Amino acid sequence: MSNNNFEGQSDGDWEDRGELSWQEYDWQQYLARHEQEVEKFISLYNGLIAAPERIDEVAVQMGWDEEDWSVSDGADELDDDSDDDDDARDEGPEDFDPYTLLRHPVYVVVRGLYRDLRRRWSAYIIGGETQVGPTGSWALAQVLSEGETHATLSLQSLDMGDYALAVCQMKLALEIINKTFYLFSEVLAEKGPMEEILEADFRVRLFDLREVCLRIMNDCRNQNNRKL
Repeated sequence: MSNNNFEGQSDGDWEDRGELSWQEYDWQQYLARHEQEVEKFISLYNGLIAAPERIDEVAVQMGWDEEDWSVSDGADELDDDSDDDDDARDEGPEDFDPYTLLRHPVYVVVRGLYRDLRRRWSAYIIGGETQVGPTGSWALAQVLSEGETHATLSLQSLDMGDYALAVCQMKLALEIINKTFYLFSEVLAEKGPMEEILEADFRVRLFDLREVCLRIMNDCRNQNNRKL
């Protein structure tokens, strides 16, 4: 999450490509590629679920650089170092895509983890032997949506270069994550084997979401301190 991705990259990428003359079909293909990227992340993440540093290991397999997780300065150095790497690898359709927030690694992580959580919750309430009350089911579905929204808005604030606002919105995302832990325990007060498995799946993914939020907040605060 370098400035190359936020303050500088969006403008630079658009300028480098000149006038973008994409039609609806082009953008539909762009969105489809983004969906494939999210699904790829989910598949890799679930395959590495037992790894202690699974988020970082998945990032490597996704082809994300370490600097993608930082909001620090140094975009020029990254650009210079990345030229040779770009020439050395095969180019795919996504290499010619314009920058939007959808392409940012942290957005893919947040989107992927929340999508996976919703799928697991949906599969449980549809196929589970235990009946879940409509109030509790709706409350949990709502916080899963709200958490993703706050995290996404935080990344949008970074895209605008407002680090303080990004921190505040990540705080809201963290509050929702904590609320999700509480609600899950309340909704599934009586736990059998299926509920214990689901709870373990939820805890791992929620803790990873919290780790991502804390990383972003820490980097944003460091960046603000550098500006003082």
